[in-house]
Amino acid sequence: MDNALSAIRRAVSGGLSRQIQGVLVDVSTTWNAVDRILEGALGELTGPGGPPVLPASALEDWRLPAPAKSALLSYGLPPQRTDGLMGVAGGFHDAAPAYHVLGSYGSAIIAAVPGSDAVLAVPRSSAVHPDLARLYPSGITPTPVNSSIPAFVECAWRWHWIVPLLADAQNAAGEAEIQAWKDGRGTEIDDPYRGCQQLCDHVLERFRAIDPAIGPDTGFWPDVIADLAPDR
Repeated sequence: MDNALSAIRRAVSGGLSRQIQGVLVDVSTTWNAVDRILEGALGELTGPGGPPVLPASALEDWRLPAPAKSALLSYGLPPQRTDGLMGVAGGFHDAAPAYHVLGSYGSAIIAAVPGSDAVLAVPRSSAVHPDLARLYPSGITPTPVNSSIPAFVECAWRWHWIVPLLADAQNAAGEAEIQAWKDGRGTEIDDPYRGCQQLCDHVLERFRAIDPAIGPDTGFWPDVIADLAPDR
């Protein structure tokens, strides 16, 4: 990826090409930036924005496949975000015998299953609000994230750089919608969120190419991406 780190910085800081006055939100610039991130070598994504969080020396004793250990040692995981957006944050410690903790996503613990290559999002509590108890009769349970640690490392880093671009696309669509209503054209415009939705669908499709075990509609990564693709 030609001058990858500079391109990523420009894409994230430069924001989205937009035509708010004409309501059309042009996501072509953002789409190109997202594809640079999706297609770039993984090693080129681990430098900007702070050093990666690398596993402790105890990783050697963890019951994980060799490719999993190699991916964690080679690339680590993204650091904690400082922009208010949601992403994977590395933070390694052992919680044997149940899990090897890799980090977190929001309030969920991201963990590997000892003796396996699977990655799960583990709730810090299984408690459910009484109004939702009928939907979760067994409480909140772990959710599959990726079928392998190398796939998880790749998705985590690519998401780390994609999420601000998708957030900007969503914000631009909201601004366009508000402007249209202010101009008295709210019922006449095309859906300003269409480009953002298509871009999110594209990201999910590419993540499923990285790990075919990722579901097409529901699951950890589909739900994470859907948070930035409002259902219009």
